[in-house]
Amino acid sequence: MSEKSRTKYIVLGMLTIQPSSGYEINKMIKSSTNYFWSESEGQIYPALAKCVEDGLATCKETLGNARVKKVYSITAKGRKVLSEWLKKEPQNALVRSEFLLKIFFAGNIENKYAIAHLTKFHNDAQQELEQLEKIKIELGSCVQSLNKHAIFWMLSVDSGIKAAKADLAWSKEAIATLTS
Repeated sequence: MSEKSRTKYIVLGMLTIQPSSGYEINKMIKSSTNYFWSESEGQIYPALAKCVEDGLATCKETLGNARVKKVYSITAKGRKVLSEWLKKEPQNALVRSEFLLKIFFAGNIENKYAIAHLTKFHNDAQQELEQLEKIKIELGSCVQSLNKHAIFWMLSVDSGIKAAKADLAWSKEAIATLTS
């Protein structure tokens, strides 16, 4: 796993929440960080194996539903590695958006296609906003119970809500510009 890869850090971070299987980590990512950072199952399982190999996590096999289930836990060394990474200044991520690339070059096609792309983007942003607002309500009880992590989860969700609202406003204006 290259040092540029952040997969091991999201895996270690999820393991600070609770010991989990690769499947459970994937589900946690899809319901939390996926709005701003995603990982595929194809990235998670090798990262888990590497974390175990490097002493950052342990793996306990249990029998459940006639299958062997591997449950991973973060080690003290893993917590230290995660903590050191969290303290470092984040590197700027390159934003890649096929949608914006198509909008940038949309002068080469009829406006109806760009409007269709913008409308889908607008609808997707609306769905994302609704989902994030539901998550914010669910997190409210965690924040009130003084869960140490919940306040940071709420800050991340608030960022997503504000970004979705900005996307909605921008796409509405863009559609209006192209239809006037």
